[in-house]
Amino acid sequence: GIDQLTSRATTPEVAQRISDAGLGVLVYPELGMNARALALAGLRLAPLQCAAWGHPVTSGAETVDVYFSCAAMEPEDAAAHYSERLLLLPGLGTCYAPPEAPEAAGRQTLGLPEEGPLLFFPHSLFKIHPDDDALLVSVLRANPGAVAVMFEAELPEVTRDYRERLNARMRAAGADDRRVLFLPPMPRHRFLQVCGHCAAMLDCLRWSGGNTSIDALSMGVPVLTKPGAMMRGRQTAGMLRIMGMNELIAGSVSELESLAGRILSDPAWRQELS
Repeated sequence: GIDQLTSRATTPEVAQRISDAGLGVLVYPELGMNARALALAGLRLAPLQCAAWGHPVTSGAETVDVYFSCAAMEPEDAAAHYSERLLLLPGLGTCYAPPEAPEAAGRQTLGLPEEGPLLFFPHSLFKIHPDDDALLVSVLRANPGAVAVMFEAELPEVTRDYRERLNARMRAAGADDRRVLFLPPMPRHRFLQVCGHCAAMLDCLRWSGGNTSIDALSMGVPVLTKPGAMMRGRQTAGMLRIMGMNELIAGSVSELESLAGRILSDPAWRQELS
């Protein structure tokens, strides 16, 4: 991995090592999550250089020739969204190891309310658009017994600013802001334990869950989504299509709200989906 290769070397030293290897093809599983990988991709270190959807956005680099993506997640005009030549793969287009099922833990142990359905909304706060705030508030208003479960950011000020934004919208809508529970960052096994107590996961509208959606589905938790215009907003929908669960893919925001209402109020349907 780039992190291992670069832990004690400068970027020019790493670039020289890659160049000296005489590679015919160089594949970056993601470009956008790691600053040094992005810098290296701006160099011509192999005759054919590729990116994959570990970060679901074009690199925009003239030195990256091919982008590997998931066919089920891309819209019809997908090729226009990439500076690279787009190659679509079957399945997820990547190898993702299913997480191990965690040991059982009760709601109280996990810091969750003892009563009422829980709506999982675990997205990184920087991915959440104000339109997602409106969606979440609308769902909570329509389902008075439900509590949304979210996670704090690593930086306290990011959590503070987001909570102020969301709470203002909650109050404006006449909703109690205590119906949104923020949990601290936690190890993956505990994250999965929390997820397993939730009736459903609600997706973001513009930047859908990737790893998060796969983890929720692995715990038998239905994920509700509305596909966006770009691949980064269509990942969950692609997973659901592959699974043959199109009933969880909404065609509009109002339909997404209705789906959330049904799954929060109909335990039998929720269990059937699970």
